[in-house]
Amino acid sequence: MVSRYPEERGAPVTVVVTGLGAVSCFGGGTAALWDGLLRADRRPVPAPDACGLPTRPYLYAAPDPGPVHPHPDTAAPGGEPAGRTSALVATAVAEAVEDAGLTAEDLLDAGLTVGTSLGDIDLAETPEAFDRRLATHRVAAVVAGRFGIGGPCQTLSTACSAGAYAVGWGAELIATGQADVVVACGGDAFSRVAIGTLQRFGLVDPECCRPFDVDRAGMVTGEGAAAVVLESAASARRRGADALATLAGHGWSCDAHHPMAPEPSGEQLCRSAARALAGATEAPGAVVLHRAGVAGNDSVESAAVGRAVAAVGDGTAAEVAGYAPKAVMGHTAGAAGVFGCVIAALILRHGVVPPNAHVSTLDPECPLGVPLGEPAPLARPSVLVSGTGFGGNNAVLAWRAVG
Repeated sequence: MVSRYPEERGAPVTVVVTGLGAVSCFGGGTAALWDGLLRADRRPVPAPDACGLPTRPYLYAAPDPGPVHPHPDTAAPGGEPAGRTSALVATAVAEAVEDAGLTAEDLLDAGLTVGTSLGDIDLAETPEAFDRRLATHRVAAVVAGRFGIGGPCQTLSTACSAGAYAVGWGAELIATGQADVVVACGGDAFSRVAIGTLQRFGLVDPECCRPFDVDRAGMVTGEGAAAVVLESAASARRRGADALATLAGHGWSCDAHHPMAPEPSGEQLCRSAARALAGATEAPGAVVLHRAGVAGNDSVESAAVGRAVAAVGDGTAAEVAGYAPKAVMGHTAGAAGVFGCVIAALILRHGVVPPNAHVSTLDPECPLGVPLGEPAPLARPSVLVSGTGFGGNNAVLAWRAVG
């Protein structure tokens, strides 16, 4: 479809956020998410079972979202409710749609982008599921059917950066006139296969996630889903919807270096960040980092993003607040990038950056400022969100306050 708003035809389209939704280890809703980030004291709990592993893994568990019965055309064999990831995503989307004030009629032409790593993996991790076909795009089908979203529908499964890609791709749909409104969301739930694989590769911290600590020993998995309603500024004005943040730019790249490890120079991630910041006259006030507690990955990311932000304006990377939410909510895989965007919008709304958690000895190699102990004032009304994933998939988004 082509944008219905003549003032935006042939001109750059401004993309804004008009709705936010989340369900995390802190509970349902963005209010619970923000409160939990400010408290900065959440620690993981034992995973549902030992998964046959020598040590029991930990998990930042989300609450039970309840069953979601999808449209019959998207139901799993036997007509059972959707899996846990679909239910979490549907819960987050419901809040975002309500927050944006979208009606059923608005959603008929809206687009949908979903980031997920494993989809409804819980439906495949049962003894009777050995012959069940599982596809990540089923989450998008369930959500589209549940809410009557009838426009372009895509699933992004670029490992841990999938959510960031979903938001960027949603913005592309709006910028190219394929939709005026896009629900961009992401989600993943606990997986025995995933946690076993991560432990086998030595990527799991046995205590808790501590991304900025010099003794960090790996990630801790988390569950959850997040959603943002993206909209052209003209569409938001027509509906009388309040814009919560403006997308200033975004960039994608791929290292093509290693299935799991980032390319050591971080050149491609830096390129994505620079593209997201193109046109900016000053460095962002904060960066919501992907930083998950894996020492090598964290260092490459912080250095690459640090170079990009230091190249903007006259400041230095040390003046930019680095924030790693995975310390208190775990690695939510396909949801992580969307959570980053929701958190960026909340930081812009409240004007503060939450404190980083679980830091005994601060990593001296991080070039960014690292708020500890209490929230730090947001120095400038802009926030960068960094997303990285296995395979070297990078996606970075720059957000600024409205007005």
